[in-house]
Amino acid sequence: MLKLRLMIFASAAAAMLLPIAHAGETAAVSSYGAYNAPSQAEVLLSRAFDTSPATSMDQVVRQLSLAINQLSRHKTPKIAPLVQRLSHAEMEKHVCETNCAIKAWYKPGEGIVLDESVDPQTNPFDRSILLHEMVHYFQDMEGYYAHADACDRWLRRELDAYDIQNRYLGMIGLPSRVAYVGNNCHTMESIGKDGIIRRQVFSGATRASNSDE
Repeated sequence: MLKLRLMIFASAAAAMLLPIAHAGETAAVSSYGAYNAPSQAEVLLSRAFDTSPATSMDQVVRQLSLAINQLSRHKTPKIAPLVQRLSHAEMEKHVCETNCAIKAWYKPGEGIVLDESVDPQTNPFDRSILLHEMVHYFQDMEGYYAHADACDRWLRRELDAYDIQNRYLGMIGLPSRVAYVGNNCHTMESIGKDGIIRRQVFSGATRASNSDE
């Protein structure tokens, strides 16, 4: 009889635990082997900052879009940016018109161009370079500082992109940080008709993480 009572009590205790597990309560379930599925927000966060090798550039763009959405007020555009590659010589010819250390470039209306040496699919820091240019695409799609003069608009957008890139580098655990090395964009003669200040395109320059510059 005692054994039967113990079995009944154990069954009743298990039955009391089941509603708790299915009710979505935040309190921990005190039963061995209980599993609380991650929330959608947690899933998106893990994807956004996943730096494992990607199978395609499209996958990287989707991950970085999530990251930008998490790290800034910029909303993900309905259409993803076009990403293409050029040799370094071609990059210099089209952007710098001379020798330069350019690594990436966003051209409004055409998309993002990466130096062939940049590999966002496998290199976490290179992934941050692509993120930097994607921020410029997001800015363009939502008209970020659209009504400012060309000089001020360029500077504001660059500072914003560098800030988000540094936040991303921190989130993925890399000690490197990027720094804006241009001037205050008062080089109006270098601004083309498309609004690009070619002397100040992103070069991937880094500074020590403990620097105050």
